[in-house]
Amino acid sequence: MLTKNIRQQSLNLFRQKKIKWLIVCLAIGILVYFFRPAASLDQTDILIPVSFDKIPPGLTITGVSPKNIEVQVRGPKFAIKDISNLKLLYLADLSDVSAGVSAIPINLENIKFPEKLSIINVNPAFLEIFADIEIYKKVPVKVSYTGEPASSLFVADALAKPYSVILRGPEKILHPMERVLTKSVNINGALKSFKKEITLDILEDIDIVFPTGIIHAEIVLKEKLAIKKFNNIPVKGKNTKYSYSITPLAIDIEIKGPVNILENLKVNDKINVYVDLKGLKPGIYVRRAAINLPVKTSLAGVNPEIFTVKIDP
Repeated sequence: MLTKNIRQQSLNLFRQKKIKWLIVCLAIGILVYFFRPAASLDQTDILIPVSFDKIPPGLTITGVSPKNIEVQVRGPKFAIKDISNLKLLYLADLSDVSAGVSAIPINLENIKFPEKLSIINVNPAFLEIFADIEIYKKVPVKVSYTGEPASSLFVADALAKPYSVILRGPEKILHPMERVLTKSVNINGALKSFKKEITLDILEDIDIVFPTGIIHAEIVLKEKLAIKKFNNIPVKGKNTKYSYSITPLAIDIEIKGPVNILENLKVNDKINVYVDLKGLKPGIYVRRAAINLPVKTSLAGVNPEIFTVKIDP
């Protein structure tokens, strides 16, 4: 009988321990069930582009207005990883803005996320919108260029076609604008005039209304001109059979022409000064000298202008 009681007590003790272990395992299972999803959650910050909607007629939004909002979200890791594949856009309703600065609160309902993601924070909470009166203005186009052409050339003109354009934009920016520049044309080392298609260099807030195409820029190059003096050039006579003398014997001249021509110009081979004695009989005459110059050059000065010619019998 005693042995039977001992066995029964041992069995009851075993059952109690088994029940305790079952309770502990069940509790652990419940904890794992409820806390495992929380452990797999993640959060991140993303930038969402801002687009403006319902802008009142006659107004325009300037470039200082925000372009993005920062949103902090939380959700399952797999959903967080998929955010980069979403084409997110925050559409801001600007129907209540007026000229000047307006604070538009962020409407979380306009941010569309998958249901598994929740928004924790949005920065900024308000969009600071800068609005201005929209105007149109016709302004001339000026061709911008950088660099220097070949040393013997200079920029005579920089022409734009069309000469002017019609722009649209904020009154504060567009009203004082007197001209619009093109993107810079590189003329460094250019050897001749040339044309190039170019675009306008305008601010982000400015739109080109007409014409909407490209600008045809023409860089006009011309030769640099200079004046060079040549002294003591002998004066000769020609077209006579008589002996003669010319007084004074030499002349000083100034020649105007392109720099590259003047630099290489020599008296002996390209400058010829003479007095034409054709048909003159023996006697004393007062004559001007004839001066032959190279192509593209001209006479800028001469001294003396009059020569005395004595023809002997």
